[in-house]
Amino acid sequence: MSEPLDSVFQSQWVVFALPAVLLVGFAELGFRLGLRLYVATDTARKGEISGIQGALLGLLGLLLGFTFAMAVSRYQARRDLVVKEANAIGTTFLRASLLPEAHQAPVEDLLRRYVEARLTFQPLAADPVKLAEGLRLSADIQRQLWQHAVAVAKETPTPIVATFVITVNETIDTEAERLAAARDRIPGTVWLLLLTVASLGCVTSNYIAGADGARSVFSSIVFPLLVAVVIILIFDLADPSQGLIRITQQPLVDLQDAIQANVRSGP
Repeated sequence: MSEPLDSVFQSQWVVFALPAVLLVGFAELGFRLGLRLYVATDTARKGEISGIQGALLGLLGLLLGFTFAMAVSRYQARRDLVVKEANAIGTTFLRASLLPEAHQAPVEDLLRRYVEARLTFQPLAADPVKLAEGLRLSADIQRQLWQHAVAVAKETPTPIVATFVITVNETIDTEAERLAAARDRIPGTVWLLLLTVASLGCVTSNYIAGADGARSVFSSIVFPLLVAVVIILIFDLADPSQGLIRITQQPLVDLQDAIQANVRSGP
């Protein structure tokens, strides 16, 4: 059950449009149901619904906080991995200058191309086809880097070469970590539970307004839209490959500039 839900809630348009439409619609439904109670003047029922409303809104606040924490932790992990990857590639590039001349220039060129490929990772993450192409390019460069590492380790088995082999391995591992972090989404069941509780909260809030015979602009429009905006923000944090909130690629951009400057100033 979880996998179909996950695919639904990975769609930017579904998550951006669904909360606003759903919550405002349920708010209107609650108001119309409450009007029937207003006609019946059932005071006991009003008190019962008021208690349920308080419990639902408390649960909604708890779920929003829980989901927000999940989104922030994923965002921070992905952001930190960009820095980690840039450091790993940069260290590999520096140690490549210590390699024999037969390997130094080819490895530096491969690393320059690798940084360019890794800079496209986040923009392509929302497109599975283009992402697969980008990953194939990265894997091909990794394979060539590892071939150089193996060759130079056999030709010159020194401690300096050993450190180069270690950093090449770290570079490859970090790419796998970033891919795993990008695929680590908030489960669709969590989104479904959050929307269900939010919808019931909007129903009960406006049910009470209808029971009082007076429509409340705050409970019928402002509150549902406010909750929808918070849910959209959480989704944006949880999936930075689409939407307004993006993970900065500046560490990789700075590394690319440093490599280009090194190439221009080289012999």
